[in-house]
Amino acid sequence: QLGIWRNKSIAVDSDEAMDKFTDYTIYGYRPRGFNMAEKFLRLFSKEADDYELALLRHLRHARYAIYQIEDTDGSEFLRAVDVFSKQTYRLMDYQMAKTAYTGLMLAGYLVDFDEFTIQTGGTVLVTREILQADEVEAIIDEIDDEQLASFLNDATNGAKLARAIVTATFRFQQSSNFKHHRV
Repeated sequence: QLGIWRNKSIAVDSDEAMDKFTDYTIYGYRPRGFNMAEKFLRLFSKEADDYELALLRHLRHARYAIYQIEDTDGSEFLRAVDVFSKQTYRLMDYQMAKTAYTGLMLAGYLVDFDEFTIQTGGTVLVTREILQADEVEAIIDEIDDEQLASFLNDATNGAKLARAIVTATFRFQQSSNFKHHRV
């Protein structure tokens, strides 16, 4: 369950929580196996221009990852490593490149482009409490040692982990733990 349900509606009490919930609904909620970017691409591709089509093609392949910051150039790029697959990402994020530090652990959807990767608005600061939450541990326990590196390549597994992490974030009221601060 994501958030707190009231009168058959979800109650989201902050912009940060809304970012996390919105990201989950765009990328993680996959009725009939397709996320919202994929559905939009299938339904409205004839009305989209070349730029929109290219963007949607990248967005439909967004993958959920728990990743750790290795270093930053201090102005626009960070190097991050996926905790499970050990894949390295060249993240473009102007604000975070100025404020992030080595060892910072985050979770969220990543969108790969040819030269760089971006993170989406629902990024979560991964704390010990989040990692040890029952719902998160249940998903991590499902991972077979042989499939550790490829577990999140399956969009369904990514959606399960995203839901567990976002749920734990809401439950522990940590949705505002990660914000960019202007320097």
